[in-house]
Amino acid sequence: MKKYQTTAKYKIKNIKHALKRAKREQKSKLKRKFKRKGLLGKSRVQRKQNNAVSKYTKISAPINFSFIDDPESTIKFLIKLENLYLKGRSVFVDLNDLKSLDHSAVTVLVSVMFSFKSRSIPFNGNFPKKKELAQKLINSGFFKYLGKPIGNKIEYSIGKENQIFARANKEVNSELGLIVMAEASSTIWGTNRICKGLQRTLLELMQNTNNHADLTEKGAKHWWLSVNHNKENKSVSFYFVDYGIGIFESLKSKPAKNKWFGWLEKIKTKLVHGSDDEILELLLNGDMHMTVTGHHFRGKGLPGIKEVQDRNQISNLKIISNNVFADVTKSNYYRLSNEFSGTFVTWELNEKNVNSSWII
Repeated sequence: MKKYQTTAKYKIKNIKHALKRAKREQKSKLKRKFKRKGLLGKSRVQRKQNNAVSKYTKISAPINFSFIDDPESTIKFLIKLENLYLKGRSVFVDLNDLKSLDHSAVTVLVSVMFSFKSRSIPFNGNFPKKKELAQKLINSGFFKYLGKPIGNKIEYSIGKENQIFARANKEVNSELGLIVMAEASSTIWGTNRICKGLQRTLLELMQNTNNHADLTEKGAKHWWLSVNHNKENKSVSFYFVDYGIGIFESLKSKPAKNKWFGWLEKIKTKLVHGSDDEILELLLNGDMHMTVTGHHFRGKGLPGIKEVQDRNQISNLKIISNNVFADVTKSNYYRLSNEFSGTFVTWELNEKNVNSSWII
């Protein structure tokens, strides 16, 4: 034995090392014990699933999962996902206990899921216990984008009632509007009709994503569109997601040479409380454009879409951007407690909306 190993200093160091190792072993034994208890009564398949889930951070979706009916809970859920995304943490989304689920939530969820996948961050989840909700998720086309890259070509399945579309690089696709219009009018009127309001809405939203883009952030290079047919009610609903920076963040970041630079100072006299819900209403009504730029509004962007609704060319227009929810059809604008970092737009086409004959 070497002489230094018999010294008091060495013996004390060795004892401390042994105690640390004993503590680690004790902790490991307790962990294994609790793990075994948690697996008691579970099948081999259930044990395998439990082991897989343990590698993820588990996040439960709101019980009533809807971006329209419960925007506050849904945005809180999205903020949790966004924080994990920024940390590069893997996520397991628990949908098991859902009582309700609509296409607004599915569309936003698929955009978030794709953001994780695009950075190779593991993203997983389960199905709702309710069979009708699980089927809705399957029918939506959600799983089409699992591990699949998004290119410039949009795939369209003729006759499919529920579809989700995405476009890379935020490019405008005018052809999609024609296909969607033909199918939507066939569902509503039983024949192809020209729906100028629908086509204009789609084009304006695709173009608008370029104005609100932040190419360094999550999902900013893509827009998402969900189209859902209801043949019984003779209506088609649309959900559009631009998961970029949102309307107000975009306005705040305008450079000095931009026509919108200094916009807040210019509209102060038109504001009562100075809140974002007031500002969005001014923007959609076209009042903000004239005040800030000194020129008449020319029917572009989100104000142009409101104009389409005012002409009864679309119905039930709703917008969520940053901290504002706007039920535009009912002229109801209010602030949200939490902030959605993007822009969400939904609308409907039905029998009462203006249309014209399809000229061949």
